[in-house]
Amino acid sequence: MKELVIYVKNDSKEIKKTKKYLDLCDKNNYKIKYKDTNNYWIKNIEKAINIKDIYKRYEYLYNVVCDYIDTKYLECNYCEFKDDICRYFRENNQLTHKNGCCNSASRGGVCKHLEDGKCNIKSISCKLYACPILRSDKINFRMKDIPLIKYFFNLKQKYYIKYSFFKDKDYVINKLIEKK
Repeated sequence: MKELVIYVKNDSKEIKKTKKYLDLCDKNNYKIKYKDTNNYWIKNIEKAINIKDIYKRYEYLYNVVCDYIDTKYLECNYCEFKDDICRYFRENNQLTHKNGCCNSASRGGVCKHLEDGKCNIKSISCKLYACPILRSDKINFRMKDIPLIKYFFNLKQKYYIKYSFFKDKDYVINKLIEKK
């Protein structure tokens, strides 16, 4: 397997070339190596392009995106939970409404994957969701701002990523492969 070495001068310009490099590497069975960068997204793009098994690639992308969003929510405390009640429900005087978005009529009711206040699956759709309060505060993980979603998936796949609430990783990945 040949290695395609790319010297990075501008991280954002290289990220925009992801689709081009992905197609080139997949068609010609190349491996890619980015040099001179420590950019979080570029390092993950490199790893994803070099995974040739489609299920394993999608699983890697899925896990990295979910972990990234989880980390941001924890670091920034966007939901401001107090006594298991998020900011949205406190501000709307629904003080018995526990577990935030995992218990939301607008998204299908109480999630069956919620056990003891914790999710037992990794749902990328749920993680991408932002309630009205977060959106009004400009806190929203948009797919077009996450290079691992923007450049690795087509429009039909992005639909499943966005709207597969309460679905586990295997279900979504199989849908992504089906819509490739």
